[in-house]
Amino acid sequence: MRKTFLALAAMIAAAACTDATAPDATPQVNALLKSDLKTKPTASASTVAPSSLWSGYSSQSHHWSHITTMMTDFYYSWTTTERAWAGAHYDLAMSGNGSEWRAANPTIGHMTYALLWTTQYGTSGSLATSYVSDMTTWFHAHTQYSMEKAFVHKRGTSITAANRASYNHWGTNRWIMNPADPGCIAYTASRIQRLISSDGGVFFDEASSGDMKAHLGSLLEYSSNDLYVAAVPKVLTAIKGAVGSKTVMLNLAEYTTPLDSLMARAAGAIQTEMFNNFKYSGMAPRWQWINNMNAVGVLVDFVSAYGTQDMAGMTYYPRGNSATNTQRAKLWEIASYYMAVSSNPKLLALQLENAWAKPYSSLWMKAQEANIGHPTSGRYQQSAGTDPYGNRYIVYRRDFDRAMVLLRLQQGWGSQTYTDGTAITITLPAGERWIPLNADGTVGSAITSIRLRNSEAAILLKGSTM
Repeated sequence: MRKTFLALAAMIAAAACTDATAPDATPQVNALLKSDLKTKPTASASTVAPSSLWSGYSSQSHHWSHITTMMTDFYYSWTTTERAWAGAHYDLAMSGNGSEWRAANPTIGHMTYALLWTTQYGTSGSLATSYVSDMTTWFHAHTQYSMEKAFVHKRGTSITAANRASYNHWGTNRWIMNPADPGCIAYTASRIQRLISSDGGVFFDEASSGDMKAHLGSLLEYSSNDLYVAAVPKVLTAIKGAVGSKTVMLNLAEYTTPLDSLMARAAGAIQTEMFNNFKYSGMAPRWQWINNMNAVGVLVDFVSAYGTQDMAGMTYYPRGNSATNTQRAKLWEIASYYMAVSSNPKLLALQLENAWAKPYSSLWMKAQEANIGHPTSGRYQQSAGTDPYGNRYIVYRRDFDRAMVLLRLQQGWGSQTYTDGTAITITLPAGERWIPLNADGTVGSAITSIRLRNSEAAILLKGSTM
């Protein structure tokens, strides 16, 4: 939604790709490691993660049995090599060129970018003109419907083209569609069916209640904007009926209202832009909302709030137990994924980056590949309290076949402190060798306790299973 214009540009400028190579299924883990996580880490001799930790890789998607990986194809400088790398690491991709993804790896799930509740008009470029041209042609061939009634109009006016409700977004003019109109419903289902005839699905990047209600204004056809949003599932149901088993994904961003839940259930898949936020105190309800969506079969793309490019300016968030502050944040985000994932990871995808300026291979965090197995318990609060700097916290724990995941979640709103002085000591359960997994895929020496700073997490491998 906030990236609509850039997404359209990416569709136009996507680079060609014709072949693919498989990645090294046994990752090289030769970086310097931390010797003692009880204090601020220092470099020590390299430790290679056990080979069993990297078991289960497949050159065909899904690549890993324990996790689903996803990306937004808004990167501008694709090469054949880079596309092949991404095809060997990600299970799902949205936007970009479907034929190029099929060339890289035909088993990857791919979704074409499209608009759901608006139609572009009056701007140059094939994307803008093709929407209106296609709509006009379709309604001329389906005279039982009125094209004008497929739009909504400004309150206090009449149903004419001059009175269509519209707005300008990301440099494009848009007419607003009428989701309750039978002609609009039939046309939209037909358009999407034709648009993705050779693809695996569709991604609607402007599909949350917040995005809609911010632009609707006062409408002739609807007494409230909530009623407008409540009608959108009718369109989504028709689209699902037209495309069958193909994916229909909405970008709900951070909206979890009942109206958004209705749209999510109708579509069957959602992207949650900026949802996985290591500086947000309300993550526990978000994990539960994901659980609720997964329980009814909705695929959720769990997207990080901050990318690698954001971390350079966060000097107030130091590296903690990690080699860099970026790795600390990304390890927290991976742990957050594990707090929410069900026994079926195919319903929850992890998207750690939403950046466009760098190759995705340079941003990849190898800890995603570590096969910690599946959850053996639900998440639960292991402890709560106040740290030496006065920050309130909750430590969540969840157990997996091969690991224990600990995540310290900040509490309260307003100013927070994340420095070394906020660390608390957590004594680890006896009877097991606990081995810290780092974001870059390296591992540390076995430990008996760990110090976690505000908004810091740890994935602790069970030495007995390695």
